[in-house]
Parts: sequence; structure tokens; C-alpha cells
Amino acid sequence: MLKLDSPTPSAGKENGQPVKRPFLTTPPAAIIVLAIALLLAGIVFAGFAWARKTVTLSVDGKETELKSMASTVGELLKENDIVIGSRDKVIPAAGEKLIEGVRVVVLRSHHVTVNADGKVVEYDTTAVTVEEALKEKEISLGEKDMVTPELTQEITEATKIKVTRVRTTEELTNVSIPYAVQRETNPQMARGITRVLKKGVNGTELQRWRVTYHDSQVVERKLIERKTVTGPVIGIVQVGSGQTVSRGGMDLRFSRAMEVVATAYTYTGRNTASGKAPRYGLVAVDPSVIPFGTKLYIDGYGQAVAADKGRAIKGNRVDVFLESESNARRWGVRRVNMYILE
Repeated sequence: MLKLDSPTPSAGKENGQPVKRPFLTTPPAAIIVLAIALLLAGIVFAGFAWARKTVTLSVDGKETELKSMASTVGELLKENDIVIGSRDKVIPAAGEKLIEGVRVVVLRSHHVTVNADGKVVEYDTTAVTVEEALKEKEISLGEKDMVTPELTQEITEATKIKVTRVRTTEELTNVSIPYAVQRETNPQMARGITRVLKKGVNGTELQRWRVTYHDSQVVERKLIERKTVTGPVIGIVQVGSGQTVSRGGMDLRFSRAMEVVATAYTYTGRNTASGKAPRYGLVAVDPSVIPFGTKLYIDGYGQAVAADKGRAIKGNRVDVFLESESNARRWGVRRVNMYILE
């Protein structure tokens, strides 16, 4: 309430004395009320400022600095419309008190497939890098093991991780050393005929190899040492160079001689494969070795012509024709020289 110092509403003179203009005055109680109001406002403002915190929020690798009145980490996330999945991770936890300067990190869950040691494991993880994902499953790595993608690669989506085990071993191997053959020409022997004078023997070499495996597969073999254990023994073979042979008082000239296994057959009621009726002097051969019509001389049988074939007659084998079954049985199986006549 305002109080007038003088009841006179206007200035002038009274009883010959000047009259003072009226002015307002504030009672002490009003001043106290105003001071209290200002104090309370300051307290409220200071409390508001104290409750407002500066924090850093990291979501999907993107960091934002912001101010918040939230009291917990969970309230901060809700305040910023950040939805947390059931397998996502928040650091600090959602229930933790929000303090000045804190860094709140939201780690999104991603599906990961890990192929290691012959096993494939699929799981959801909040690991940031490939290395962290492997550690999470306690998959240790050797010094030379290979990982794709690289260990430092960030996991931002469904990721397939392959661990290749790399190991290097040394292996000892005994290897045969082939013997050499010394050939000696003998004009007294028919061309195409050979005779072993000294049998050759292979030697042995000890080899040390460095072998690199990727998992169980060999990717590199490197010979690092070799040592002869036993040397090879050279073989000696006589090679015939003669092209004539005397048989039955005749000198037969031939282009090649062969050592063959000779069996015998007799009448079957069918013609030979060349269409001729079977008779003495017609023999069965392997046509890929001796063409039909080739003139031959077979030791113990005589002159012959290649005119038939048989399922069992392959390579250096012939089947000679004899007039009777008893003669064929007496012939049996023989190893003889056969000459291809010119």
C-alpha cells in the first residue's frame, strides 16, 4: 500500500509556507518479499543449469555431442528416440546414472558366420571388429594363420569370417634314383632281340622337403636338402643288330625280331578273322602290333602268315594253328623268337 507524506494533493503555500510534492515509499516487508523471490528464481535457474549435462552419444559409429536433462542412460536414449534391440548392447548400461561428460555407446547386433577348424558357427554379436568377434568365441590365431576379412575390419552387416590355419612342416622322403642302361650292339644277335648282361639297380636318395599346409591342403612343397644314400648300379644290355638268320638251310632276311609267347589252337569250325579257312601256317596275332598278311618265321613252328586274331592275343603273343587238338596240347605255351620277314 502506498502512503502519502502529505494529505495535500497539490503543491502550493499554506500559512505562507511552501508545501512539498507527495512521493511514494516502499515498506520494508515488500522489499523482503522481492528479495526472496529473486533468490528463489536464482536457485531454480542454478538447479536447472546444474541438471543439464553435456554428453556424447555414439550410435552405429556416428558420434553426437548433446545436452540433456535425463537422469539415466536409458532416459537419454528414449529422449533421442533410439530403440535398442534385444541383442544390442549399451555402454554404460541403460540403468546407469547419466553424468557430465559421459560417452554413451550403442553397439548394434550383427549376424556373423565363422568358418574355422572345419566347423561353421553362426551367431549374433555386438563385436565391433572381426578380431573381437573371434575372441568372443575364443578362437585363437597362430602367427601365420590367415583371416578374411582382415582382423581390423569393422562389422557393419552380416559378415562371413574365414580362418585358414597355416602350418609348415619338414618331411623326409626316400626317393628312387633310376639306374642308367649301357647298351652294347651284337651283330650275332637278331635285330630287335636284347639280352641282359648285367641287371641295373636303382639307387636311393633322402630328400628333405618344407611343406606348407592351408588347413589340411598342401599349397607348397619346397626341396631344401637332398642326400644320396645308395648310388644306382648301371645295367648292361646287349642289343642285336643282325638282320639275317639261318633256318632249315635257308638264310632268312628279316626287318625285326621279337620274343613272343606262343600258344596253339586247332579247328573251330569257323574261318579265320581274315576270311581264310584255317590251316597250318596261319597264326593269330594282335593286329595293332602285327598287321594281317605279315610274313613271319616262328622258331619251332616255321614260316607263317598273320591271318587271325583272338580276344586273349594281345601285344607280343601269337596263337599258331596245328592240325589236331593233341598237337595243340603238346605245343602248350612257349616263349620263342619270331621274325618279321622282309
